Parts: sequence; C-alpha cells; structure tokens
Amino acid sequence: MAAVLASTSCCFLGGGGAWKPELVRRRVLSTARYTVVVGQGGSDDVGEKSGSRLSSILKNKQRILQSQLSRLENGQLESRLSSLEPYESPYRLLDTIAGQLMQGKTTVVAEIARLSPSESLESFSSRCSKYVEWGADALAVCTDEEKSPNGVADLTAACRAVNVPVLRKDWIIHPLQVAETREAGASSLTAVYSVLGKGSPAILQYAVSLGLDAILEVINLQELQEVEPLGAPLYGINLSVGITLSLPGVRMDIAKALVGQIPFGASSLVGVWSIEEAIQLKGEGADAVYVRHEVLQGRSAVEAKQLVPRTFLENLRDAMTGDD
Repeated sequence: MAAVLASTSCCFLGGGGAWKPELVRRRVLSTARYTVVVGQGGSDDVGEKSGSRLSSILKNKQRILQSQLSRLENGQLESRLSSLEPYESPYRLLDTIAGQLMQGKTTVVAEIARLSPSESLESFSSRCSKYVEWGADALAVCTDEEKSPNGVADLTAACRAVNVPVLRKDWIIHPLQVAETREAGASSLTAVYSVLGKGSPAILQYAVSLGLDAILEVINLQELQEVEPLGAPLYGINLSVGITLSLPGVRMDIAKALVGQIPFGASSLVGVWSIEEAIQLKGEGADAVYVRHEVLQGRSAVEAKQLVPRTFLENLRDAMTGDD
C-alpha cells in the first residue's frame, strides 16, 4: 500500500520556520478526497500474523471511508474540514500529564470500548464515569468498527459524561476522521506511524491546527529516530499495533528502551497489561500509562461491570502516585 496524501515539507511543531495552521489546512485540503493508508511507514516489526490482520483492518477502514466520501457532493468535504475552528478544550491530555508530573504522579489513561455491539450509550456513558471515579485521569475511546457499530457516537457520549481528557483510539488514515474527533469534543487522537508513514506530518499538523493533542505511536527505535524531526510533543508505545513478541520480558525491555529515548521535552504514553508493568515503566520514566480495555473488562460481563475495573484502577492509581 502506498501513501496518497502527501506529507508537508515543514516540521510538525519545531523548526522549519513559522508554523501556520492556515497553511497546514490548505495542504491537507488539497488532497482531502483521498484516503491515506501506508503500510511501510517504518519497520515491519508488527509480525507476519499481526501484519496480515492489520492489513485486513485497514482495507476495511479504507472501504468505509471511501463510501463516506462518495456520498459527499463537490466541495462538501473541503468546506467541512476548513470551517472547523481550533477547539480550546479545558481537558487537554498534555496539560493533564504535565500537571500530574508536577505532583509526582504518573497519568493513567484507561481504554474503554463497548462490552458488546448492543450495549446502550447510557450504559457506556455510565462506565466512562465510573472509570474516572475509580482512578482514570483520561479515557481512550475505541471507535473502530471492530469495537462499535457507531464509534463517533461513543466518543461524543464519553466527552459529555466525564470532565477529563478523552482521546480517540482508532486507525486514523484520513483528515475526515480528525474532523470527526474535533466535532465529537475529544481533545486527542492516536496516529500510528507504521500505518501513516509519509502521511504522518499532514495528519498530525491538521490535528494540531484544530486544537487536538496528537499521539504519534512508534514501535521501535528505528521509527522513533525517523519521526524525531517532526517534533511531536507526545509519543505512544504499545498502544495500537503493539510490540508483538511472545515473551513479555522482551516486550517490556523494548518498551523501556523506547521510553529512555523519547526526545527531550516530549511526553510518553505506554501501554501496560498489569500493575507490575506500570510500576516498572513508571520507574523508567514513562509519563503516562495506558490500560487496554481487555484488562479492564475481565472474563465476564459481571466482572467487567463490577469487580475487575474498580479494583484494578484503584490499585493502579495508588501505584502511580508518589514514590515507588
């Protein structure tokens, strides 16, 4: 697969002269009718099995987006993308991370997805509120079609239910998805370098022009070195693609090494599967930890609604507060 959204020539936030949101929008709009999917963004360390599944997911995402775009009349997409104003959210992920660090705390981001396609928005919103009550400093809403029949509606519901940063967790491959994220009221989104490749700067810049905190996800040192010139303020590790190694110890070693190489001044958000992993990564300097929804939902609906999330989040909150 090849990129069809050209990258911009200027840097993301640092260097390259003055950064102008209006210029970014013009560049994005010039190619906005095309879907961005890049399978050669960085390394191929996602593994053969994982890579095949990812390719299938992205092809499906392309089909859905192309269907959306085909229903738009000439000028509608461009008008929608250009008319959005920057969103000054009172709940910014970067601000939360900075504030927590000032208090000696590591930020906890809890991923949330529907328990089933039939779960109501009322039930979903209630779980969002409870996750925050139990210790989550921010929420990551899964909006991919594999997780929800209407991910944007879930995202909007979460933003209305809680007073913490809400980020969109999805395979972002087109500026229309960035616009949807802004319209839903979220303050952040994930962008996977292995997926976007050369399209990363344009997507990231458009997100920032709308007031969103963009999380640039990398999976190894090679990718981190390739994207460092973009000057991204927030890097994600093991959030979407994941480090697909069978040995947890090896996976953790890679995560620790990447945390130690995050550019000066940037923050790190690292996926964890246990409190023990979170404690280790906190000790290595991770600024925020990201808990996958599989960890919180447990093995049964009863556990998911009552026992597992509360116990896990309360214990994790205590572990991420103050000195080890």
